Amino acid sequence: MGRKNKSLVYQLSKRYDGMLAIGESKKAARAAGTAHQKIFSWDTYHSYLKHARYFTDYVKAEHSSVRTLEEAREYVEAFLQHGMDRGLSAYSLSLQAAALAKLYGCRSTDFSVKLPSRSRAKLTRSRGEKVRDKDFNEALHADLVTFCRCTSLRRAELEQIRGDDLRVIDGRYYLEITRGTKGGRHRTSPLIGTEDEIRNVVAQFHAAGKQKVYPDPSGHADIHSYRAEYAKRIYDAHARDLAAFKNERLIMFKNTVIDVYESPSCRRDASQRPEIYLPGKKADGSPIFLPGWKDVPAAYYCQRDLRKVVYDRTALLIASQALGHNRESVVTEHYLRA
Repeated sequence: MGRKNKSLVYQLSKRYDGMLAIGESKKAARAAGTAHQKIFSWDTYHSYLKHARYFTDYVKAEHSSVRTLEEAREYVEAFLQHGMDRGLSAYSLSLQAAALAKLYGCRSTDFSVKLPSRSRAKLTRSRGEKVRDKDFNEALHADLVTFCRCTSLRRAELEQIRGDDLRVIDGRYYLEITRGTKGGRHRTSPLIGTEDEIRNVVAQFHAAGKQKVYPDPSGHADIHSYRAEYAKRIYDAHARDLAAFKNERLIMFKNTVIDVYESPSCRRDASQRPEIYLPGKKADGSPIFLPGWKDVPAAYYCQRDLRKVVYDRTALLIASQALGHNRESVVTEHYLRA
């Protein structure tokens, strides 16, 4: 006979397993109002499971009489406060709150504890030297480093990329990235680097044939930092001088630029594309767009610690898509070094 009360770890695993919706459309689930009940990628599943395990470990250590997830719910706020007291980053705390909100079918804002705000200035990932950096000699792994700097790959993508994923489009080399991607989003990203670097990377692809190029890359390699270098290369290759886009505005549909127009005042001109607006105004007087549409300045003005920094939004969008994201803000906050 099985135990009447399964362990907390078993219970949370079963609950997350029941939410798996791999291959389903997240957009359709949002439209149906069921997205909060589902997990759409294996990366999210494993990340949530990992951080929820921290919670159950905490509950077992502090409240050993708890036997069910329902009983454990009242200790979520204490667990998050414990994380803040230990000095966890705002991003780690936010991830833990998201994992537990998914577990309990609520919003992270429903927890009665105020988490610290996330900001670029507080990011520590791939910034400065870390302990593991001392265990990785870039000179001895020069081919891997060059490969990563030229290809945009995340670690999971790097472990899955094969020699025959290389493409030639209009005389340029691209990667067809379909395995290990975040959220199951496939993309085609250009190789970028010096002529010698591109030659080196292409030779590595050809040598691999139909096999994986790097099935087991060093765990000490800071792959995210190389993605940041790739992002800067892509951005710099497409960025224009401020004078060229200072008065430019972009008509966009779902993060794709559909049209461009000049506005001497830099303000929105609704007469340019009247068909993308709905009748009426919002409470603050701003216009109401048809779903998916927006009219934004080509000049992307940063906030907070980067207030005086201005980026070319069109170049940010190109870099974002090459990295496998769909928001230009991700590039400025997580990859570019101003």
